[in-house]
Amino acid sequence: MSTLALHYDSAEQVSLDAIPVIDFAPFLSGDAAARAAVAAEIDTACRRIGFFYLVNHGVPETLRQKVLAESRAFFARPVAEKMMNAPLLDGQWCGYLPARGAAEGTKPGGSLTEEGRATKTVSGGTLEQYNMMRVRFADDPNYASADPIYQGNRWPAGAPDFVETMVVNQRALLSLSAELMRAFAIALGLDEEHFTALHHSPLATFGLNFYPRPVEGIESADVGVGAHCDASSFTVLLQDDVGGLEVQTRDGRWIAAPYVPGAYVINIGDTMMGWTNGEFVSTLHRVVSRKPVDRFSATMFMNPDREVVVAPIDRFVTPDAPARYPPFLNDDYMRGFFVKFYDSMFN
Repeated sequence: MSTLALHYDSAEQVSLDAIPVIDFAPFLSGDAAARAAVAAEIDTACRRIGFFYLVNHGVPETLRQKVLAESRAFFARPVAEKMMNAPLLDGQWCGYLPARGAAEGTKPGGSLTEEGRATKTVSGGTLEQYNMMRVRFADDPNYASADPIYQGNRWPAGAPDFVETMVVNQRALLSLSAELMRAFAIALGLDEEHFTALHHSPLATFGLNFYPRPVEGIESADVGVGAHCDASSFTVLLQDDVGGLEVQTRDGRWIAAPYVPGAYVINIGDTMMGWTNGEFVSTLHRVVSRKPVDRFSATMFMNPDREVVVAPIDRFVTPDAPARYPPFLNDDYMRGFFVKFYDSMFN
């Protein structure tokens, strides 16, 4: 992994119109016309910048704040105690990952190429993580599977409230994600259940993120995560009020994505960009600590079922727009993803 020192100039402070705030309530409770109107807003955002804020999403604020509180408590533990929750075996990913040093991740669409999937580069920075796989319940078709792709979560000792909070949060975000997938499908003129059918038993991953305050005199100490694109179908981000997320526009400018009370930040990942043959854009983003305080956030990366082949959908492939990305089996990709993260911690 590269240990390249990174320095990022300040991002532009722009109006929220650059990353739109979308009210999801009419989609959740409205008629077909209201749902179509919200989907149209999402469509514009996903084509223009690949990011949007989602408000009135139905997830209780008490739960969102409890997730952040449990995150703060875990990361406040001594390093040796946190390392007791680190992955143990090659290819594991769940548990505590210490900071991996300054580096940048994949470019837009990089995870859709053979070269991008093979690279060991990760986004790096000062970020510490606690990673979780989606909890499987008794009605899950893979509930009893011993396949290592369904990794077991490494829960911290002596933290029953932590476990309960994370499981409840997973259920809430999976429910929200199903509605988002329906909105994406309507926006693209597809059958409403097109994407939910590809995520029956998703390889969804969840992360708690801690960005320590910058330490004066330490190179790259303000870079929480280097510039990268997500490989997911889409990502749901809960950020605290510190801010620090920055997004690159399609004309190459970096803009701040400030904290919006009550909102999730939603962004398109390479997998969705691949399905739409680039109609929806996966966008470079980074986290830079520009304030002398700790920052916390929580993410859900929605990934499709293991047996799904990711390839451009037929309707988005035309003589004028040939397929831009080769197909790949998500099972193969996710196994490589877990190995990459394990290697980045120990090499």
